[in-house]
Amino acid sequence: MATAGAASGAGCSEPPGRFECTLVDPIRNATLTIAVQPEAGRVLTLGDALSSYRSADPGADLERGRFADGLFLLTDEGALGELIPGLRFRIGGRACDLDHRLGGERAAGPVRIEIDRSHTGYTRNWPAYLSRRWKLRADVYSRFVESLVEEACGREAGSVLRLDAPERVRRFLAAVAGRIFASPYETYSRYLGHGTPFRSCDQTLDRILEGDGGNCAEKAMALYFLAHAYGIRAEVVLGGEEAAGKFPHRALRSILDQRTFDAEATRDAQRHWQHYAILCRPSGNAEDDVFCDVAGSNIPFLFLGAEEASTYLDPDRRTPLRVVITLEPIQLYYHRLAARQDLPLDLYYAMENFIESIDVVHTVDNELGLLHTGDYWVGAVACRGRRELRRIVGEYERFVCRAGLDPRADLCFARELVPARHPLLDRFLDAYPCGAGRIIAADARLRQRINSVNPGSQIYYIIINLQKAGIAVMSRGMGRPSRG
Repeated sequence: MATAGAASGAGCSEPPGRFECTLVDPIRNATLTIAVQPEAGRVLTLGDALSSYRSADPGADLERGRFADGLFLLTDEGALGELIPGLRFRIGGRACDLDHRLGGERAAGPVRIEIDRSHTGYTRNWPAYLSRRWKLRADVYSRFVESLVEEACGREAGSVLRLDAPERVRRFLAAVAGRIFASPYETYSRYLGHGTPFRSCDQTLDRILEGDGGNCAEKAMALYFLAHAYGIRAEVVLGGEEAAGKFPHRALRSILDQRTFDAEATRDAQRHWQHYAILCRPSGNAEDDVFCDVAGSNIPFLFLGAEEASTYLDPDRRTPLRVVITLEPIQLYYHRLAARQDLPLDLYYAMENFIESIDVVHTVDNELGLLHTGDYWVGAVACRGRRELRRIVGEYERFVCRAGLDPRADLCFARELVPARHPLLDRFLDAYPCGAGRIIAADARLRQRINSVNPGSQIYYIIINLQKAGIAVMSRGMGRPSRG
């Protein structure tokens, strides 16, 4: 589990009277151990422990600070407020309220308190949240951004960073968006270390700094995060495969509110939010707008001015971006939601907080895969027994055959990413040693997460060679937040 910074020291070294609790967030797959000093003569309650955590300035530690804003509302100034309405807790499998006394569970070590979000809504104060998250690593993020602008703009970097004219903002965005686009399209880093099933915008930026990346939503929101930090207005643009026609806002709002993400009946509506892009607004003049798609994979880097972007965004003359998705051509339609930004932001919140095992859903069920390099696609499948494996292999063989590829040479299934198992695997390992190494490092956690969803499964890696086809692959799913 992703363990936030915890107060250390137990047993003999523990100060008299100090009490430890471990908060467990199962959807985020995160834990946090906090130490509380009870008042003399007073029985400690769950409410006391949470209040102590809130008042102890958790922002002083990165992961403690990140954990906190998943428990408490934020004021407009970014301070921690009251508990998120509807948040519930369980101790020992039983529901408990804030008046629950904690003393009885102490003998076995830190009291394990499980967080239940099933009755909460979409409560995030996004401007305050983005500012708070930036402050947690402001020095690191600022240096990174300044280095990108210096590399792109040379001696003019200082004037560009003033962001006092639309053209300077545009040059700034070109440097930042270009770097995010160049980061890998991947989900493997969700399984590295302690792992994060779905990353917040700042966690994605952390991964980009480390040489990793994310999927389309994560990378787009990293750009949104940076734009906000530098005072640039931005809005999320949604899109999807064959998502023409009127945007089904009411249907998608209902899915968010009812959390029916995997409902087969809503598949046609959900295709409209398969993909994330960002529209930046350097000034109050719409002619200065810049449309950015930084997903990578088979989608080209879109950095378009207002006139060029209108080809894709103007509902009266919207045309699709024609791309190839896992060897099959599709039409990607974009939809601007200027007055309805609650929908893409709440969808992102849902992927962070409400959709169980979303890392496995994205990697396996939606076939985003683990890594897309443009000339190779590396995915993972789970199967129970040889019969199911033969069925899956047959489906992929037919899939690559339809694209004119040879399944014997251009498709590989492997239990492990080790040399000498298949010529295609060897070529991938030689061509992308860093990416392959990251997947190998994520192997144990990947298997653990998949088996938590599909107990008893055998895990196989899949590699598809796209060099012969002369095209790139992203996925058939393009980031649907559903198992379908």
